[in-house]
Amino acid sequence: MAHRVFHAWDGSNGEIGKQIDAQAPCPISGDHAAIVVCNRDRYGYPLRTVISKATGLVYADPRADHDSIEDFYRSTYRRFYKSATKPKWKHTARNAYIAGQRVDMIKSLAPKGAAVLDIGTGSGELLYVGRSHGLEMQGVEVDQAYAQFGRKSYGVKIINAPLRKAVLPDNHFDMVTLFHVLEHLPDPRMALSKVAATLKPGGHVLIEVPNVESLDTRFRQKWHAGHLFHFNGQTLMAMAAVSGLDTLSVHTCERRNIVGVTLHKPTQPSTVDWQTIVAGNFEQTWQYLQCQAQQSWYTNWHQRLGRARQKLTRNLCEWSLAVSEGSRRKLVDKVTKNRAA
Repeated sequence: MAHRVFHAWDGSNGEIGKQIDAQAPCPISGDHAAIVVCNRDRYGYPLRTVISKATGLVYADPRADHDSIEDFYRSTYRRFYKSATKPKWKHTARNAYIAGQRVDMIKSLAPKGAAVLDIGTGSGELLYVGRSHGLEMQGVEVDQAYAQFGRKSYGVKIINAPLRKAVLPDNHFDMVTLFHVLEHLPDPRMALSKVAATLKPGGHVLIEVPNVESLDTRFRQKWHAGHLFHFNGQTLMAMAAVSGLDTLSVHTCERRNIVGVTLHKPTQPSTVDWQTIVAGNFEQTWQYLQCQAQQSWYTNWHQRLGRARQKLTRNLCEWSLAVSEGSRRKLVDKVTKNRAA
């Protein structure tokens, strides 16, 4: 069942398609005008999701207070959704493979010895793999058990605190990464402003989030209580702009299931305004969501079947790797070595 921290909506003003004044303003524009997109999460529990008429940003409204959300992620989130207080061995194998991909992205922008901060670092595999490639890695992780696991298993540096309360030096890091983190944060604008402050002038930021325009995620499956914001390329760029960061590039995958941006901290304030970036985005995103809501369960069934087969194959591969090693470090080393071969 839905966790208590997400019971913030009293059920009023929840008619889909109705224009309302959202309780929380759009963090890009500060405007409250919105339209109700959905009133249930993927499991059928009450959750009002709205789209900002000013920007097209989709977000949960209302939300619990920051302290309640951070406390949930500190002690409950992974037990609630993954039934685990530390990574399963198969997840370590998966994290190691993904860490190798992400380190390749980091190295394409940052030189050897660069100071890199990974926000929402989880159990620390990215920090460990990055360090083995000569990067000066540090992480921020709100989950107490996962932060402790990463320190103990890999000997990596992890600040165990929510980003809002983490003490970070000004103008220090060459790169900051947020992989599938920004959608969970109760104030993404504050988060990116803090990222900009800790980044050196000329430094880079890598962000990846689920794409609200995903072609594979069915309409009702998009709304997850733990995902407070739902971005596309335009709203990610606009959020960066109001936080003092410039967008260098936007990327997505074939089925648009994720969207990522590479950002840059300019040496002088940028003149790009968010209104220009999101012009027409509300109309386009709202029309897309309405069309997807009308699709039947059988739409794209063959793609879903193919993904199920891929997931089964991946799980079998991960389990076979997991049972072959007796320590987490050796497992990560094996996966990254196999990937490089």
